[in-house]
Amino acid sequence: MVKCCSAIGCASRCLPNSKLKGLTFHVFPTDENIKRKWVLAMKRLDVNAAGIWEPKKGDVLCSRHFKKTDFDRSTPNTKLKPGVIPSVFEAPYHLQERREKLHCRKNFILKTLPVTNHSHQLVGASCIEEFQPQFIFEHSYSVMDSPKKLKHKLDHVIIELENTKESLRNVLDREKHFQKSLRKTIRELKDECLISQETASKLDAFCWECCENTE
Repeated sequence: MVKCCSAIGCASRCLPNSKLKGLTFHVFPTDENIKRKWVLAMKRLDVNAAGIWEPKKGDVLCSRHFKKTDFDRSTPNTKLKPGVIPSVFEAPYHLQERREKLHCRKNFILKTLPVTNHSHQLVGASCIEEFQPQFIFEHSYSVMDSPKKLKHKLDHVIIELENTKESLRNVLDREKHFQKSLRKTIRELKDECLISQETASKLDAFCWECCENTE
């Protein structure tokens, strides 16, 4: 399988002629502290996981995201110097206009990676806060609503449903009241001998039939 650069908006692919073009690909460091710095430098968020994008085994970054001074070219195989951090990233054009909107999502909860440094202490949350306003979403053109916004929409739908139920109950109550009034009128007309007993029975039966259909 052809490896692709993991940086947002980068279309670099590891092809047989990549080295001839001066393009190299580098796996994420095994040192968890350095790997975390790589991830933070990428400023990539995973929409599906609702947090920081986490590299998987075999994921790579291409040489375009490192400075020339980051490489050790003393050997035939170009390598990165120990401890270097990628620093050359540019948001793709279709994401640049959205960046300001994404910056406003201050309540977005980042799922941090459980990374420790050499003294076995958890990396501080201040590191996240430092980079948080600069993160961009993976596939930001299809970003789903935040949980808070979805909850607001759900609450609105529930309120609309309750209002509809209340309106329906009011309609049914008015109809029952109308049916009672109609039956009372039928009895009065029959008592005054203004309608026949047969007509009164048919009208009364019609009212009961309508009442049963609405229940």
